[in-house]
Amino acid sequence: MKSIIKILAIATAIVPAFMFSGCIQGKYDTPEVSEVPVGDTVTITHLWDIYESLTTAINVRDSLIATDCELYDSLGMIDWVRYDSLMAACGGKYQFKKDHSVFGYITMSDKIGNIYKSAYLQGGADDDKAINLHLLSSGGVYEGDYVRVNLKGLVLSDYSGMIQLDSVHVDNNIVKLKTRCFLEPELVDIENIGTGSYVGKLVKFRKVQFQQQYVGQTYADKEGQKTVNTYIEDELGNTMIVRTSGYANFAGDTIPAGSGSLVAIVSRYNTEYQLFIRNTNEVQLTGRRFGDVDEIFENNFDASPAGEFADAGWQNNAVQGSAKWICQAATDGNILSISGNNGEQNETWLITPEIALQANSYLSFKTRMLTAGNTLTALISTDGTNWIQLPANIASSTDWAISGDVSLAQYSGNIRIAFKFESPVGVAGKYFLDEVKVFTK
Repeated sequence: MKSIIKILAIATAIVPAFMFSGCIQGKYDTPEVSEVPVGDTVTITHLWDIYESLTTAINVRDSLIATDCELYDSLGMIDWVRYDSLMAACGGKYQFKKDHSVFGYITMSDKIGNIYKSAYLQGGADDDKAINLHLLSSGGVYEGDYVRVNLKGLVLSDYSGMIQLDSVHVDNNIVKLKTRCFLEPELVDIENIGTGSYVGKLVKFRKVQFQQQYVGQTYADKEGQKTVNTYIEDELGNTMIVRTSGYANFAGDTIPAGSGSLVAIVSRYNTEYQLFIRNTNEVQLTGRRFGDVDEIFENNFDASPAGEFADAGWQNNAVQGSAKWICQAATDGNILSISGNNGEQNETWLITPEIALQANSYLSFKTRMLTAGNTLTALISTDGTNWIQLPANIASSTDWAISGDVSLAQYSGNIRIAFKFESPVGVAGKYFLDEVKVFTK
C-alpha cells in the first residue's frame, strides 16, 4: 500500500509535458497570471492514488485519528500506525496543508447551468485521470481553460462516490494559464464505463440513442426547474443515465429520436455512473434508430401453410437423404424446422427466391438448435450455382440466436440466400429457422 507521503514525493517537481499544447491561438490566449504559489507539482493521477489509499487502507499516526482526522503533508516525518479503513475512521478526507499544484484542462464548467458551483478538470496525454472541482462560488473558469490549481487548504474527498477537490476558491486557488484549449473526447462504449476508468472524463459514444420512452420529451423540467434522469442505449441493449438539471440552458429542448454520437462528462453517484451533457451540439443523434430498416425481402413464415415448406419461389431440396424443411406453429407464429434421420446422411438446401440487392444491404435471421451433431450454414450466390459461405452467427444451443446484421455490401445485382443443413448417419439433429430478412439501413 502506498503512503500519502510516498505519493507526494513521487509527484514532486513533475511538470506535465502537455502543458501548453493543443490550444487554439488568439488574442486572448494568455491571461494575466496571478501570484498564487506553485509549490511541488502533483498530477491528477497522484490525487487518485491518494484518494484510493484513503478508501482502502493507509498508515497514519494515532493522534491524527483521535483529533480531527486531518492528514498533514509532513506525515513522512512521524511514526506510523496502520488503520484498515480511514474512511470509516474519519470520512476519508485529505486536506492539503502546504503549497502543491496540479495542472489540467477544464472540460466542463457550470456556465450552461447543468452543474452547479462545479467544474471538471482533466489531465492531458501524460495524466490520464479527471476530477471534479467543487467551487465556493459559480463562474470564473470555463471549458477550454488550461489551469493550475493550488491545493493548499483544499480537501480531497468524494461526494456520493465522485472524487472531488472541495472548497476551491477561483481567485485564491486557480491560475488560468491558457484559454480555448479543448481536449478531444475519448471514444468509449457504454459497457466500458462500468470499469470506473472514465470517471470525470470527457467521452464520446459512437452509436447510441435515447430509449424510446424519452423521445419527444424535454431533457429536464425547465418550468419546474427540476432535474431529470433519462437513459441512452446502444445496439447491445446496454443503458446509461443522462442527468440534466432543470437549470441547464437546454433543459427545455426536445430529446432527438435518432441514433448517432454523443459527447458528455462521466460522473458518478453512489454506485451508478451518469452522464452530463455540455451542450446539445454534441448530441448528434441524426441517424436511424436501431432496428429501423428498409426491407428488401422478408419472410417470417406466419402466412405459410403447415407441412413441407413450399412457398412460391423457394427451393426445398434434399440433395442427400430425405429430410425436408417443415413449416410448423410456434408460440409467436410459424417457424421452419428440419430434422435429420438416424438411418441416413442428410444434406438439404433451403434457397430463397431471387433478391435484388440495393446499396448497403444486410441479411439477418434467427436459428435455434435442438440436438447437437448436425450443422447449418448460410451461403450466398449471384448465379445460383456458385455459393459462398456468409459469416453469420448460427445457434449452437436450444436458445434462439440472432445472425447479426450480415453485410452484403460486396455483392450487387440479383442474389439468392441458401441454408444448407447437414446431418450424419446416426444423428437425428434438429434446427429451427425464422425471420429471414434482407434490408438496408
